[in-house]
Amino acid sequence: MSGIQAPDKETMEACRLYVDNLIKPIHSLGKLEDIAVRLAGITGKIKPGKLNKAIVIMAGDTAVDGENKTGGKTSLTEVQMVSRGLGTVSAVARTLGAPVYLIDVGLEQNTNDIEGVLTNKVVYGTHRGNPALDQDAVSAAISIGMSVARTLAVQGIQAVGLGNIGERSLLSALGVTAAIMKKELQENSLKDGFSLHIDDVGNMENDPVGVLSHVGSAEIAGLFGLVVQAAREKIAIVFDNAVTGAAVLAAIEVYPEVRDYVFPSAAYNEPVHQIQMKKLGMKPFFYYDFTVAEGFGSAMGLSLFDAALDMVNEMKTFGQGGVDVAEDGPGKGRQREDVQ
Repeated sequence: MSGIQAPDKETMEACRLYVDNLIKPIHSLGKLEDIAVRLAGITGKIKPGKLNKAIVIMAGDTAVDGENKTGGKTSLTEVQMVSRGLGTVSAVARTLGAPVYLIDVGLEQNTNDIEGVLTNKVVYGTHRGNPALDQDAVSAAISIGMSVARTLAVQGIQAVGLGNIGERSLLSALGVTAAIMKKELQENSLKDGFSLHIDDVGNMENDPVGVLSHVGSAEIAGLFGLVVQAAREKIAIVFDNAVTGAAVLAAIEVYPEVRDYVFPSAAYNEPVHQIQMKKLGMKPFFYYDFTVAEGFGSAMGLSLFDAALDMVNEMKTFGQGGVDVAEDGPGKGRQREDVQ
């Protein structure tokens, strides 16, 4: 059993009624209203206040063997910048009042001497080929992610944004996505007149550790554990790119209940991300042509939580404002003066 509880439906219904009675055309704020309602169900409060937020970045390099000309130095530099508060995500995090937790689970380079990095390395970079890493390393990375989520819960964090740093991480994101969507991808390729061969690496639903060891990576395994445990702790989860998306996709494949706690953020042009969103049946909230990682898109997604809850807490209902409710149209009967 996953131990993941469903959001409170009664609270969600009460929040939806309240939102429908704010002084505006009914449903006119679209997804912002949906975010507020879902957050009400997660927190158990009809009008949640500003949420305590954090950003967790899992770092790991992929395909470090062979002709790896960078030697992991590119991702090391990025880690150093974020650890000093100089990353693109750092500015948004400061505005949100959200701490940034940077965890090295699988970078090729050593990060022990970098202040601001929690080094819990399970592997010095994920290997090229199959398997990508052994099952003990996957299990350890998942445990690290789960431990981080438990710590966030103890700290009173109510919403977490996911991020990643690492070279060639898109390869593992593609591998995990293809393993989960093998049947769909093969069927679609046949429709287009060609045959797509994807090796059988196991069933994610039944054996997530085995599949992640074949085609995953340390940071995706860490994020997988974080997502599952965050849902258990009733923490809202925001993800962004194909790497964080692979972790979310895997978590939902194993524990479908996780879906209730997960929110997308930015839309990316990258095909793996788009395939994931289609599989998840989710639509990103905004498009600004982002290409950076670090959890920047997730941080921007967290800012929408503030906007949604400001709507609930700062706007007035028709009854509170003494404004006449709708006498016809979609709001008729739903908008009432007694909703205050």
